[in-house]
Amino acid sequence: MRRLTDTAPQTNAIVKMVLVCLVLCVALFTIRPAAARTLIIECLTEPPLKWSSNNTARGIDVDIMTTVLHEMGITDFTFRFVDTGNRLLHNAEQGNSDIILTLSMNDERSQYLLYPEEAHLLLDWRFAVRKEDANHIRFSDFSDLSNVRIGAAAGYSYTKAFWESGLDIETVARNDLLIPMLLQQRFDAVPVNYLSTVFETIQSGERAKIAFLYPPLRRAAYYNTFARASDYPDKERFLSEYDGIIRKMRTDGRLRDIFERYLGPDGLEWWQSQYSQ
Repeated sequence: MRRLTDTAPQTNAIVKMVLVCLVLCVALFTIRPAAARTLIIECLTEPPLKWSSNNTARGIDVDIMTTVLHEMGITDFTFRFVDTGNRLLHNAEQGNSDIILTLSMNDERSQYLLYPEEAHLLLDWRFAVRKEDANHIRFSDFSDLSNVRIGAAAGYSYTKAFWESGLDIETVARNDLLIPMLLQQRFDAVPVNYLSTVFETIQSGERAKIAFLYPPLRRAAYYNTFARASDYPDKERFLSEYDGIIRKMRTDGRLRDIFERYLGPDGLEWWQSQYSQ
């Protein structure tokens, strides 16, 4: 008489193996394939936001993006510097890059770029004056500068109201001439990019010689964007996670710490002028 064999243990083992396989399959299709390929991040050389030193990317935006990617668990990425803004945008349109650092938002670029909800920084244009003049030159309205010699760089838009203000404005060929001519007393006030001017004058040892007028002449939000034509997987999901991490970094002080790392006390002042009002 044939003996009956209890097959329940074998059946249970087979069921468990099938369940494990199903779980693995679901995981493969739902988890971002972080190692799909190298994430290509393109940018211009614009200290203190981003630049290359000894083949290593450095700067405020580089540190912000690196922190975000590490928190996402993405380790396969590279920063690639390009020489012109036109090339930067062309590469994005063609899908030759994935993330493009530090761009303002406009309708034309929105056609080929995906913008996150969160702007990681607000860039200011402020009037710089000599330190000794900071007590008697003020700016709340253009009329405050009616008796002040203003220097400005030809070809810079600043604001329409600035050029139509009727101020005594003398233009120079290059933006990098403005601070030297201010210190040489050729001008009494010059509109400059606040972050880059702070950084440059710290490097040159001239930071203590200048002061900045507040409020800004102009303030604009800047974003780290994703190229619509990029074939990097899960772009929308990436941007959603990016937004959450930027908000968390703003709250827990990590963004502030990055600004202070490059700008010292000016980084804290700049941070407070944007987020502590």
